[in-house]
Amino acid sequence: MFAFFLFITIACSAVSLHSGAQQQPITTTTEQPAPLLLSSHAKQYSKVKMVMLHIGQNAAVSNIAKMIHFDLEFSDQIAIDLKKTTAIPTAPQAAALGKQAYTLMLTLEEKSLNKKNKAADIEINLKDPATNQSFFCKNYTCHEHNIIQQGHQIADDLMPTLTGDTGPMLSTLAYCKQLSNNHKVVCIADYACRLEKPVVTARTINIAPAWHTKAPGLCYSQFTRTNSRLMFVDLTTNKHNIVCSYDGLNMQPSFSEDGSQAALCLSGKGNSEIYLYDQAFCKTLGKKTFKQLTDNKGNNVSPCLLDAGDLVFCSDFQTGSPQIYLKKTLTGDVIRLTSGKGYCASPNYNPATKQLVYTRYATGAFQLWSMDLSSEHRHEKQLTFNAGDKLEPSWSACGKYVAFTYAKYDGKLKKRMSQIAILNTQSSNIRILTTTPELKSFPSWTGRNLYA
Repeated sequence: MFAFFLFITIACSAVSLHSGAQQQPITTTTEQPAPLLLSSHAKQYSKVKMVMLHIGQNAAVSNIAKMIHFDLEFSDQIAIDLKKTTAIPTAPQAAALGKQAYTLMLTLEEKSLNKKNKAADIEINLKDPATNQSFFCKNYTCHEHNIIQQGHQIADDLMPTLTGDTGPMLSTLAYCKQLSNNHKVVCIADYACRLEKPVVTARTINIAPAWHTKAPGLCYSQFTRTNSRLMFVDLTTNKHNIVCSYDGLNMQPSFSEDGSQAALCLSGKGNSEIYLYDQAFCKTLGKKTFKQLTDNKGNNVSPCLLDAGDLVFCSDFQTGSPQIYLKKTLTGDVIRLTSGKGYCASPNYNPATKQLVYTRYATGAFQLWSMDLSSEHRHEKQLTFNAGDKLEPSWSACGKYVAFTYAKYDGKLKKRMSQIAILNTQSSNIRILTTTPELKSFPSWTGRNLYA
């Protein structure tokens, strides 16, 4: 019997659910920014080769170049050699680079330096080295104190030209960090987890952050002596307000696209059920009220509000083991999406691609699985196959990446560790983004830039 399986998985276990010069010969020195890249059943395909040239000696610009290098390679579509050089290549020199199998050449040229303001003007130029034709050229003013965000901005500007699509560079991740057995904080960071900022620091257990779809803030569950109350923090004012504080669990809100509705978990009756808050309906009544959406005497958790008001959730009511279900709003029909075997949990829905991602036990570990809800057949597709548990997945806005808690045994530390990682669903590569020894969990992703 999986009584309170999500309470155990989400709330208690830190490991389970508990970052114009004169012409002269080019002299280069190769730099090696090295993100931690793990191959997970990777597909075989050829990346576009690019040479990236930093013209100048400014240390801040050099660090911005490293950030751009990380961001552009994050798509797994481009392989970049980052080098320093003393001058912009001439057309013959660029053509020579093209003959070295470089399809693209990206230059970062230092134009001027304001030592008083610690600012550098740079020109970014993307070219075809074979023809010296420019595809992208833009000037930026870069500051020492804002290197990571400026690198993300430049990479975000380049991505549509390079890949025909946007990237996740300006998005924001929220996640939990365990400081002690009785103290978990909520942090937000850029998608690469290089700029981490604690936003919920109350000396208790704060878990399960969930972004509001419109307001510049997020909800989280905060443990008190008697319950776990649902809170909201406004990131523009840093004010924290109680959303609801009923007996038992108050957690995991999923908001409609316009932010006027939210499905959430309440367990005041003993088991956890899904309820709906409708702003317009409550305004008509003149008071806050919640409509019960599930009533099956099982534990019902992880609600996902879909486009048309349908609901995806996780429950153990039918098989005794948690499975993923779909409830149709118009008919009230409840459809089991997963097979009924094994342990399936933590569904997360991407409205742009109509894809569901969740965790399911397979091949000795919890792996990530996906399902296309726009398809009539709704087949389960396994996304990861390697060692270590992948928990609490969260889609990027574009639907190409999945952030998750990566938990596995660390042989050097001789204990089980959990960090925040991201899966590229197109290449199947996994990048572990956090590295500090505190246990991390509950990643939640928004496409908005709210970390700055």
